[in-house]
Amino acid sequence: MSGPKTSQLEIERRIQAQLAALRHDVDHSRSRARRRIVEMREEALTTGAGCPEAEEAIASLESAAEEALDRLAAECAFTPAAVMEDSVTRAEHCAAQAAATAEAFCAQAVALCERIGRAASAADAVRGTRDFAQLLAAAASEPHAEAAEAVGSEGSAAKAVAEAPAGDGATGAAAEHVQTAARRALALIESPYTLAADRALLLEAAPALNEAGAAQLELLLPSMEAGARAMADLAALIEDAEEELAAQGVPHPEGAAFATLEEAAAHLEALRALQAQADRNAYLQACIDAVMAAHGYDIARSVRMGRDLAGSHRVFGSAEQSDGIHAFVSDQGDLMLQVAGLPAGIGGVAEGGSVTLDAAAPGPRTEALLQGQHDFCAVYDEIAGDLAAYGITNAVRYKAEPDAAFCRELHEASAGTAAAQAAPATTSRARERRRKRTGAAAQAVR
Repeated sequence: MSGPKTSQLEIERRIQAQLAALRHDVDHSRSRARRRIVEMREEALTTGAGCPEAEEAIASLESAAEEALDRLAAECAFTPAAVMEDSVTRAEHCAAQAAATAEAFCAQAVALCERIGRAASAADAVRGTRDFAQLLAAAASEPHAEAAEAVGSEGSAAKAVAEAPAGDGATGAAAEHVQTAARRALALIESPYTLAADRALLLEAAPALNEAGAAQLELLLPSMEAGARAMADLAALIEDAEEELAAQGVPHPEGAAFATLEEAAAHLEALRALQAQADRNAYLQACIDAVMAAHGYDIARSVRMGRDLAGSHRVFGSAEQSDGIHAFVSDQGDLMLQVAGLPAGIGGVAEGGSVTLDAAAPGPRTEALLQGQHDFCAVYDEIAGDLAAYGITNAVRYKAEPDAAFCRELHEASAGTAAAQAAPATTSRARERRRKRTGAAAQAVR
């Protein structure tokens, strides 16, 4: 019996736990690297904001950061192998490469950050000289409210207080206390990772910030800052997960501006569940590749074949044969194997190409493919045994008898069909959508 066969594949819990542990290590290594890159970039952009003299250095820094983030996505992507030792090696390579990528960017960015800092300091000195007398007068008469007016409509009250000069003695100590709270509040207001409720409270408190308000604010700032740090950690993990799923062509929900840590954590867990499923299927695919190669089907091609079912299609063959095996693994772990004719041989099947399975012409070709179905019958039982050696149970759900109705030839898809089976948006496009979304969300809560 060797018409198409469908079975449900399950991986031993021990292997699933090992894969989950490796995924955790890779994700957190990449997240730490991403945080280093992004934080260094954002700090420099904040320093040079509104400074025309720093624009060239800022552009260079942004370009270097984008290259580093692209390298992080491309070179630190983890895919399980059939042999667990190989999976461990791959995970260790991803972690080491992530750290090296962040280190290389930071080394490159130091000089650019220094240039941005010097340009911003020079611009601040010019502005300070121009506004010094006005700020002094405002601070002497009404340090907090009038200093806010002196800065102008573009600056917030918190920013005005943070930049206002301190006085002497007790008055100076009080002003310094207010300024310290204002600087911390300003950093949180300007951070894209501050929780929406915290940002709203800060914006409400900023216009009337005085010594009593600063004392009350200092009780709230530690938890607000901790929340922002936690959100930044979650954001890095979410962006890595979304990029990797996009690169693998796995449909996934995209995160929005999260109002709470719980919302962000729930979104991350949903992405991790999808990634665990993708890892499982990648491990299954690696094991199937190894088993098929052991049975003489030593050339494999990934192909696209419609979108009716979510999963991966592979075609296995050898240089000497004009027929091979089409394998489909669904996202739920279903495996379907069927004999497929290869009119141009496996060499005529392009990696990643769009193909169709069409009915074979009656006559000698159908007879040859029928014989191929019979020959594959004994091999199928051996394949099931070999998969078990990798910790994969193969519960057969359906076995079809050899039949001319199952004699199919694999052909290159027409242009229209190929367009319909096109790959999803690239990682860089996904990142651009997230950047726009993050920027829009930040503007919406300001």
